[in-house]
Order: sequence, then C-alpha cells, then structure tokens
Amino acid sequence: MDLILIQLEHAITAISEVIWPVFVPFMLVLGAYMAYTTIFKIQPKLTKPSKMKFKNMIGPASISLGAMVGTGAIVGVLGALSKLYGAGQHNIEAIVAWAFIGALVMIPVSYSETVNSKIMKQGPKEYISKLISPKLGFFYAISIVALMVFGFGGFQFSGIDSVFTIVASQFMGIELSLVQRYMFIVIPVVAIVALVVLSKKDDIFMNAMTYMIGTALAAYLLFALFFIVKTANYIPSYFSGLVEGMMNPVNAMLGVPMGFVLGMQKVLQTVETGLGCLAMSAQQSDSEPREAGAISLIPSIMTLFIAIFITSYIASYGIEQGIINYGTPNDAMYRLSSFFNTASSVTGNFGLIVMSLFTVLSAMTTILGSYYYLRKLFKKNAVNKNIVIYLTLIITAGTLAIFGANVVFEAVDLLLFVCSGINLVALTVFAYKTNKAIKNGNVKDVNKVA
Repeated sequence: MDLILIQLEHAITAISEVIWPVFVPFMLVLGAYMAYTTIFKIQPKLTKPSKMKFKNMIGPASISLGAMVGTGAIVGVLGALSKLYGAGQHNIEAIVAWAFIGALVMIPVSYSETVNSKIMKQGPKEYISKLISPKLGFFYAISIVALMVFGFGGFQFSGIDSVFTIVASQFMGIELSLVQRYMFIVIPVVAIVALVVLSKKDDIFMNAMTYMIGTALAAYLLFALFFIVKTANYIPSYFSGLVEGMMNPVNAMLGVPMGFVLGMQKVLQTVETGLGCLAMSAQQSDSEPREAGAISLIPSIMTLFIAIFITSYIASYGIEQGIINYGTPNDAMYRLSSFFNTASSVTGNFGLIVMSLFTVLSAMTTILGSYYYLRKLFKKNAVNKNIVIYLTLIITAGTLAIFGANVVFEAVDLLLFVCSGINLVALTVFAYKTNKAIKNGNVKDVNKVA
C-alpha cells in the first residue's frame, strides 16, 4: 500500500509540475479581464450601491472564514515553503511577495465572482452548466467537493493529528503509533463531525461554525501580535530576505519563477479565490451584488494575511534561529512540530496552547464548512445520501492524513487547477457576453444573456 501511495504521489506531482507554470499566466490574464470587465463595465450597469448590513454579513462571512482559515493556512503554506527551500531558494520570505502580486489580481476576482453570481442568481455549478455545459458543471461540482472535503479535509486531519501527537510527546512522554493516532484522533473527530451533520439542524451547524472560527481567529491574532512584538528586531531581516528572494528567484519550467507558482497556489488554496466557494457562500444571504462582493473581501484579505505573512514570518524566524531545518528530509509532522517549537521558543506555553487551539478549532470549522458546499452543490440529492457521501470522503481524508498525507497535499494542488480553471472560464464567458450585450443595448434580463 505504501508503494502505491508513493507512486500515486509522484504521478500527481509530475502532472502538477507541468500544468502549473503554464496555468498561472493563463489564470492571471483571464482573471484580470474578468475582474476588470465586471467591476468597470457590468457592475455600474446591472447593480446599484448598497450599504453593508450586519445581518447579511454573519452567515456568508462565517462560512467563508470557516472553510478558508484552517490548518491549510499553516500546514499548506509550510509545505510550500519547504518545497521552495528544497529547490534552492533559501529566502523563503519571497513567497509573500509572489502571493501579494498574484493577490492584486485574484482578490478582485474574489469580489467579481461573487458579484456575478449574485447578478445571475446562480451558484457556480448552475452558471457553468448554463454558460458552457451541464456535464462540465457536474464535473466541477464533483471536483470542488473532492477538493473541499477530501483535499482540504485531509489538511485539517493532518493538523489535528500533529497537534495531539506533539502534545502527547512533549507533555506526557508518549509516542503514539500510526494505528493509535488513527484510533484516538481521527475516529473521535469523525464521530464529532458526524453528530453535527446528522443533527440536520442548520442553526446548530451555523452556531458551531461561528463560535469556533471566532474563538480560533481571536486567539491566533493575539498570539501573532505577541510573537511579532517580541521579535521586532528580526523584522528588518525578514524584509531583507524578501527582497533578496525576489531579486534572485528560483526558476521552474518555462522560466516561470517557482516562488510565483507556489505563491499563486497558496493564494488559491487559502483564500479560495476563483474556485467558486465565495459565490456559493454569498447565496446564503439576500444581500445585493455589491454588498455580497464586499463581504467576500473580508475573509479573503484576513485569510491571506494570516496564511501567507504570519506563517512565513514565524517560519523564517525559526530557520534563522536554527529551530527549523528544511535542508533535511521532512514531512508534515516535522514542519508543524518545528513551527510550534518556534512559536513556544518566543511566547512559551502560551504560544503552544494558542497554536494548538487554533489548529484544532479552525480544522473542525473547515471540515464542517466543506459539508455546506456539498449540500449547496448537490441540493437535489436526498439529505441522507449527501451525508453518506460526505462521511465517506471525510473518513478517507482522515485515513490518508495518517497513512499517506503527502498524497492529499499533492492532490490539492491538482484539484485547485481543475476547479479554478473551469470556474474562471465560465465567469469570463459571462463577463464577455454580458458586456457585449450591454454595448448593444440588449440587456433587459441578465439571465437571458447567456
């Protein structure tokens, strides 16, 4: 089984390494056109200014934040930093600059996909089916569910597993075997998630999401502020490394800097821009298009800051202090444990407690959030059928997180390409056709544009 997982991992990695350097420029051009056309051509004609209503913010923002801010914001970014370091780019801070450049295009894409979805009054599966093909819409739905439940869910299980394993080792002197980790970590988490899902009560689901993500974020931001203040003398070195990394990038296929590719992957993975998730969350409320677009920016910007800047800063400090060593073979467990050790070296047990709390609570929120997207995409399915599909994927993700985590990580990169590619093409088709109809004076009912 180990051999099969390793071969699968290598196959997925090989495909991703060919696709991503080509896809990044394509994605940026497509996203820039769609966002520009939406914001400056479509929005002024088909929407009206609206004020932000607090009641409209809670649902979509909680769902978006809950799905975005998970251990992928730490584990996923640390994996990218390790990969960048292993390729020869030791100034890992440069990934922040690459991610920021990509975000200048992709954050407006987040806003625009939400606005367009509200204008069409359809979620991604529906407008992809209408604008391109019903079969492609169905394929998108399967892919995004696999990404959210299996891929991102795998990140969360990996994070929870690492936290409990680290705590058991450092505080109790207990070394858990793989089977023990599966029995005492994965199975209890699945049981808790199953209880929430099987309750079939949206108020329990939403309240759980809101309280967990609120608590996790507040604790993590407090810790981050404490860490940065206590290491303020390292800030100049951090930004110096950022500039040095930008001046001397590591090149990947076709001359595209590897840092840019990894940075864009992390923007998509952590902020979920272009994937259609923000558009689905916006359907939760009766907000106007511009209001929904503005709401989508809150979790996007917050998550990007937490995932890219804070994570890379702590990792950079850990490398400088010799606590983290990406020059040797490492896995998700090593990356997270060395990250935790870096945090506790500066903030003591407070850092370790907060990091553990953030990892577990945000992971649970992300796992629950993925069920919301499954329900939205397959709302015609019987509730029990969706629950069975969801729990099957979650159990699979949890199993691979323990016995073959790298397969999950590589699968995420490939699924990001599939989902964002399909969604961006559909949104670009809508933007082009709608703008053309506006120029011709033919827009009366936007749902007839396509």
